[in-house]
Amino acid sequence: MIPHSAPTLGPEEEDAAARAIRSGRLAQGPEVEAFERECAEAFGFAEAVAVNSGTSALHLALGALGVPGDAPVAVPSYACAALVTAVLLHGARPVLCDSGPDYNLDPDAVPGACGVAIVPHLFGAPARVPAGRTVVEDIAQSMGGPAGRGAHAAITSFYATKLITTGEGGMFLTDDARLAEYVRDRRDYDNRDDFVVRHNYKMTDVQAAIGRVQLRRLPEFVERRRVLAARYTEAFGELPLGLPRAPHHVFFRYVVETAERDALEAHLRARGVDAKRPVYRPAHHHLGGTFPVAQRAHDTGLSLPIYPSLIDADAARVIESVRSFFE
Repeated sequence: MIPHSAPTLGPEEEDAAARAIRSGRLAQGPEVEAFERECAEAFGFAEAVAVNSGTSALHLALGALGVPGDAPVAVPSYACAALVTAVLLHGARPVLCDSGPDYNLDPDAVPGACGVAIVPHLFGAPARVPAGRTVVEDIAQSMGGPAGRGAHAAITSFYATKLITTGEGGMFLTDDARLAEYVRDRRDYDNRDDFVVRHNYKMTDVQAAIGRVQLRRLPEFVERRRVLAARYTEAFGELPLGLPRAPHHVFFRYVVETAERDALEAHLRARGVDAKRPVYRPAHHHLGGTFPVAQRAHDTGLSLPIYPSLIDADAARVIESVRSFFE
């Protein structure tokens, strides 16, 4: 079976993890500090603060920005469940919004009462950011592209199958030193003279050592994804499929649209190709509401295998399997 997604790891990552283990410093330490500096430079921010997940980074971002506990926060219904989870962890109220044709949050769908919006750049396509709001950009699926630069704050995830990985992990990014200091303070509760609610949200040095290697490899990862995407687009151009065509796409996912989504998924699985819904369930399935674009994306979107370690022969098999469904 060709996996839907997979990490791309090699001897350099093994050596980096071993280096951290041999140092005797396994928890947050110098590798984390170095990874923070390198991420800040790579993603175009003055400050970066490492944490244990993208959800944790988003949770702390809302606190750093001073979002009131009962505030309405705009989030797209069609996105990872982590967005709604972080808003609820903060004590705020998620306000679901519909998507635009690029799958991203439709800025025009954000209610006027929402002064704060969380904007993920889904599948690697840069999103439009609503004007006149405090915005947290989630660049977990768009690292290596232009997304997130100049945001009030941005966060990312380094989950196992993200664009780069530390196994689990996340990063808070900002140009505001005060916001960064808040997140540094709240990610760790040990050895404090005062008491406020803090969290055990730290990244380990073993994770950061792996992440430093992955970060250096990010340009080659993005280039490989774009090469694979170009092959798919050329091969599928005459098929009755909606294809991703956004500019500056980094192709974390290659999502095709078809009214025969379920049948195509079953056909691919029978041929040894694992394809999936790119968002397992939109949030309105749980919280209620009617969001027609998000629902259509859920009904018609199918994500095909695309990742740097996908070899050419397997990509050719994906192409042949998709084409055979329509032939």
